[in-house]
Amino acid sequence: MFKTFFFTELRYSLKQPMIYIFFILMGLFVFGATASDNIIIGGTVGNVYKNAPHIITVYTTIMGIFGLLMAAAFFNNAALRDYNNNFNEILYTTPLSKAGFFFGRFFGALILSTLPLLGVFLGSMIGTFFSPLFGWVDAERFGDFYLETFVNNYLLFILPNMFFAGSIIYAMANKWKSTVISFVGALIIVIGYIISGVLMSDINNETIAALSDTFGIRAYSLYSKYYTPIEKNTLSPGFTGILLYNRIVWISIGTIILLSSYFSFSFKEKNKKVKKIKEHKIEKSISFALPTLNTVFNGKTEWIQFKSFFLTNFRSITKSVTFNILFLFSAIILISNLFGGFEYFGLQAYPLTYKLIDLIEGASGIFIVIILVFFSGELIWRDRDVKINEVIDATPSTSFISMAAKALSLIAVTSILHFFFIFVAIVYQILNGYTRIELDVYLLDFLIDELPIYAIWSGVMIMIQVIFNNKYIGYFISIVVIFIWSIMLSIFDIDSNMLTIGAGPSLLYSDMNGFGPGLAGAIWFNIYWLLFSFVCLLIAGSLWNRGVMTSLKERILHAKKQIPKGYRILLLTSLIAWIAVASFVYYNTQVLNHYNSSDEGELILVEYEKTYKKYEGVDLPKVTAAKYFIDIFPNKRDVYTRSEIRLTNENGNPVDSIHFNLDQNWNIEINIPNSELVL
Repeated sequence: MFKTFFFTELRYSLKQPMIYIFFILMGLFVFGATASDNIIIGGTVGNVYKNAPHIITVYTTIMGIFGLLMAAAFFNNAALRDYNNNFNEILYTTPLSKAGFFFGRFFGALILSTLPLLGVFLGSMIGTFFSPLFGWVDAERFGDFYLETFVNNYLLFILPNMFFAGSIIYAMANKWKSTVISFVGALIIVIGYIISGVLMSDINNETIAALSDTFGIRAYSLYSKYYTPIEKNTLSPGFTGILLYNRIVWISIGTIILLSSYFSFSFKEKNKKVKKIKEHKIEKSISFALPTLNTVFNGKTEWIQFKSFFLTNFRSITKSVTFNILFLFSAIILISNLFGGFEYFGLQAYPLTYKLIDLIEGASGIFIVIILVFFSGELIWRDRDVKINEVIDATPSTSFISMAAKALSLIAVTSILHFFFIFVAIVYQILNGYTRIELDVYLLDFLIDELPIYAIWSGVMIMIQVIFNNKYIGYFISIVVIFIWSIMLSIFDIDSNMLTIGAGPSLLYSDMNGFGPGLAGAIWFNIYWLLFSFVCLLIAGSLWNRGVMTSLKERILHAKKQIPKGYRILLLTSLIAWIAVASFVYYNTQVLNHYNSSDEGELILVEYEKTYKKYEGVDLPKVTAAKYFIDIFPNKRDVYTRSEIRLTNENGNPVDSIHFNLDQNWNIEINIPNSELVL
């Protein structure tokens, strides 16, 4: 019986696209970190090989945190699939083996939850192979692969972490029959990780922190704390020391939770309470005349339709379990980072606004991307999944209104999430006694840096879903556009913000310069990309699949015939405006002003090294004594002050003196006789 349910669980999930999407997503993350220095996972690599056992272990442990979402999906599905489909009562009446059913489903979900994390290994191997081949990264920065690294990482981190997470999620799902409550189990694990991070900040609690970390990240950090670069390049994580003790502790706890859930599990169903239906008096039928309808389609009608579409889409997102889970995860990560404070080398810094802005972007970035990608597909396919798309498509509504409402609902949801994070940051500042609350900085950063990104990606993601007309292919293309497009540009040595969607000049706020000289350029790039997103929405509206048309060719032919004149004028006007702004931005960034690409910057460094390499072994002079002669004559322009510094080298021999003249206008002239050294 165990074998039957185990392989049934595997066959069912392996036919679903979710596992492959997760696998590709994990692989792309690590591939990007391996093939590019711009993508960082768990800190910079430094002078260690980019495929060193230590680096692969860091990637595995960090990606294991995001693996919680996958574990929650697989274990929740294994526990509640029959219940959600109302098949459990039929299934439970058959002569099942309790152990075979319970553990077969569990271990099937366990194997499935570990498969996407194998993408970490594949991404590292592919990045190591292709990076030197295409010249992305020098071959000298890669070393040998060790099979032991992959095996030990799977047995020490991937399998134990998914086992412990799965035991909690599976137990809670079977107990309360609720998807939301089962996902709360994943949050409990994250809280344990947060607590260990707080303890790790104190050197006296390092051992306790390492043992209390549910993921084993702190344990490995302490385990490899004093590794030299050579050891990081060659040593795989071993089954010894604090790391082994951590794994034994959490595997034991997971086993206890799983066995407790098994003994409390039962095929019997509790009787459901049925509300007593009130008897209503049968009223006499009253005849009435049907009202006469005067169908009027104008701007007011379109506004009513837009509001209806927007509210429906907005409510569907906010009531979604997926959104609530992502919201809780991002909030917990932000709060955990705030608990860590802003301590640097033992010095506690003030919670300045710009620091909190950076913290918000770091905590919410990946979750905002997931929300935009996932719900762009859900909003497009929601009506088709419940089989009411043909009814809605038959209504007299413009497709663009529907697309604009979907995009605005995505923007509204992500904006609310961002404002919640701002509220948390302000509360944190007040609780820490910092009263300089800069609401204008929070708001300006949102309007200049965050809101345009939400709007740009919303339009682009919706267009991708409409054009490819397949939810999962749309998801895949969206992920490629977000994570792989920049790497593809680097392959062809193209370095331009005009080709990286949503890119622009970097903005760094300071009290002295505000958002700095890059603000004007950032605004122009925002206009450029917002117009591009609006054009994408218009294209999506014209190619929206209404009715039984499926192929892109059919929809294009239909659009040519059915698109009204006003819509064509709007599309053409928007396209011309985008081209005009693009021309202005191109002239300023590519013609009028020159900037160094990454390749040019690398060539400059090479030339610098070649020029000054010959001075590598030259002894530098040391200042041992100084004598100053200063005469000030404010009324005489031809008199200057004089200073003399006597120098000797390491052997104590005198070096040519440095004489400099300081005239009344404070112009400095430095002359070093018989020497090329400049201090």
